[in-house]
Amino acid sequence: MTNVKYVLSILGQILFYYSCSISLTFFNKWCFSKFHFPLMVSFFQMSMIGHVVWFYRGITKPSGKDPISWEMFFKRVCPTAIAASMDIGLSNWSFMYITVSMYTMCKSTCIVFILIAAIIFRIEKPKLLSIVVIGLISLGLFMFTYKATSFNLFGFILVMSASAIGGVRWVLAQILLQRDSLGLSNTLEFVYYVNPVMVATIMPLALGMEGSDMLLAPNFILAERSQQLHIVMIVLVAAVLALLLTFSEYILLSNTSSITFSISGIVKEIAVLGLASTVGGDRLSGINMGGLVVCLTGISLHVYLKYQSTKVAESKSHTLQDLHENGIEMDNPVAKVEKRALLDSSDSAEENDL
Repeated sequence: MTNVKYVLSILGQILFYYSCSISLTFFNKWCFSKFHFPLMVSFFQMSMIGHVVWFYRGITKPSGKDPISWEMFFKRVCPTAIAASMDIGLSNWSFMYITVSMYTMCKSTCIVFILIAAIIFRIEKPKLLSIVVIGLISLGLFMFTYKATSFNLFGFILVMSASAIGGVRWVLAQILLQRDSLGLSNTLEFVYYVNPVMVATIMPLALGMEGSDMLLAPNFILAERSQQLHIVMIVLVAAVLALLLTFSEYILLSNTSSITFSISGIVKEIAVLGLASTVGGDRLSGINMGGLVVCLTGISLHVYLKYQSTKVAESKSHTLQDLHENGIEMDNPVAKVEKRALLDSSDSAEENDL
């Protein structure tokens, strides 16, 4: 019965994540066609999330010592927050130039950047299958963008930059959320500490690049009161959706693994692309559709390899537990060597899961 409740809980979290993510994707695309200031909207969204979290935390959390030190704040929280802020800001900015299909396809390459970063920082050893995964996703992306009627180079650069930064963002976020020793495994606490840095990161970009233009825009300050209220309501709805998406992402990531999150992302991307072609009117050629299939194949292979790695790690963990309970390693030198090998391979598998 407990397992059934757990499965239903995870399914509910995934559906909540789908609803928020898909709704925000299409709403942002529509929003920026009416209000051409994506960085300012991103700034307002992050500010609203911060105010809501600070207010809720002030009511529910008793006063006491903060769970993190200043050293951990600057070393762990700030890099995560800066990456998250740039990921969101550049993603929203790209909506001004590309379609929902192009955006979704490019953002799906985030897994490639996670894998590349893991190899560069020696978290994961380079393997032939890893190169195959990178090759498949890269080839799929090339096919998807080949002679696309809606291709825009600047928008493509923006969304690919967001995807690369997003790879770093999710690795750092998983470390903070899934290591209880860091004190930020609670989603509310995580957002509470990350959000102010996100706002401070996006604010100078938003004000410097769009602030004066927004104030002089004919459909904002100089517009009639009813039109101003209409714009404000649009931005508020986008902020609410962003708030719900933020919690849905971090709740799902903190209660599951990166594998579950990746699988959920694949299904969501397929749903978004389907809606974009049927409802949004995005047109895809045969080569573009083939690129979609190739890219999703590469992502699915990556998820499968992670699943196999996790199974091996769990199997070796059970073997170590059996050795310890039976006391074999105390009397058998060979068993000691086996245990050391199992520990080394288990540690490597845990690092690979990042």
